[in-house]
Amino acid sequence: MNKEEFVKIRKRLKKTQREIAKLLGISYKTVESYEQGNRNIPKNAARLLYFLLFKLNMDRLDSTRLCWEVNNCPPDCRDHCVAWLAREGVFCWFLTCTSCLRGKPVPKATSNTCHSCDFFKENLEKVYRSDQHSPKNPN
Repeated sequence: MNKEEFVKIRKRLKKTQREIAKLLGISYKTVESYEQGNRNIPKNAARLLYFLLFKLNMDRLDSTRLCWEVNNCPPDCRDHCVAWLAREGVFCWFLTCTSCLRGKPVPKATSNTCHSCDFFKENLEKVYRSDQHSPKNPN
């Protein structure tokens, strides 16, 4: 996640820097550093922001479109997939980000691969599509 995406999600969630800091359990100064590009945004903070963004916009997502069906994961891969076992086909990226992409192990060097997955990007676009949830005055 880059600083622009961080700011975009924070604003979409209608949170100030101080409010998002409290949600993430970090200091206001740390959020400020993320948004200025002075610090890298840790993967756990990025995942939590995406989770909140998706969860608070479930009305825009099609919960009948499941990742293993969209990605045509074969049955033998499904049997070893946390998302499949939990029957969580919309938030698969949250559960399996570093362990599964269409039934294939993801190398540690590319552990953000789930955020480049077409299924994730399709759902992210659905969340961003409407501007009706834009904040009035976040700082």
